[in-house]
Amino acid sequence: MNVIDVVAPDLPTLLNKIDGRVTIPNHYKLHTANAQITYTSPSFFTRLLNTLIDPNLITLLFLAGIVGIGYEIFHPGVVLPGALGAVALVTALFGFSVLPISWAGVALLLLGIALLVIDAHVTSHGALTVSGLIAFVIGSLLLFRNAPSPYHANSWLIASIAIVLGSAWLFAMTKAVQIRRSPVSVGPQTIVGEIGEFRGDGQVFVHGELWRANTPEGLSLKRGQKVRVDGIEPGLVLDVEPLEPTEEAAVS
Repeated sequence: MNVIDVVAPDLPTLLNKIDGRVTIPNHYKLHTANAQITYTSPSFFTRLLNTLIDPNLITLLFLAGIVGIGYEIFHPGVVLPGALGAVALVTALFGFSVLPISWAGVALLLLGIALLVIDAHVTSHGALTVSGLIAFVIGSLLLFRNAPSPYHANSWLIASIAIVLGSAWLFAMTKAVQIRRSPVSVGPQTIVGEIGEFRGDGQVFVHGELWRANTPEGLSLKRGQKVRVDGIEPGLVLDVEPLEPTEEAAVS
């Protein structure tokens, strides 16, 4: 087919074979016999940037950036998640500037994350979570649809991330529902029925705390005597009853 001009087993042989040829159309004469060959390779920074424009990595960095900054907004003062999230988000934006992206994909990704967050604060019985995961998957697949074929996101990776996110979200929501439905385990009312120790001056020691207490009328408690909490009066004053027989208080 007159496509191949020269066949050579290695580069030096090729340079010797094409020596003296004239190019078309500018008619430059090649002087390549015994030419010095210099091999170069990309620098570390160039290889790093080339790695960062992987569409799968860009998607993960974008999600990590949004999650890290969101965590910092809802938990101010932690610092580390926000700082790492900012670095990940800026790195993802670098990838967006190199590869052609679909803004519809970006919008769907943000919508998916927003729906997951909203579902944590409203009762939707998981409908918003499912919708958010669907938006996340479609947005991730659309994100680089305008890029050449080697730069498309891996569908299996996207599906795996969606499954992990859904499982983690389901676990967190289940625990939250269990906590909301569980009986109150803290507060003054939980101290009723507990055993404490009378410390004198109208105070008892219960659960590592000192409480004001009303002693039974006509009874005199001794310091160190064990008492049981029978109730709580207004002002967080405990009604206590001695566990052991005690002497009646002297009547003037």
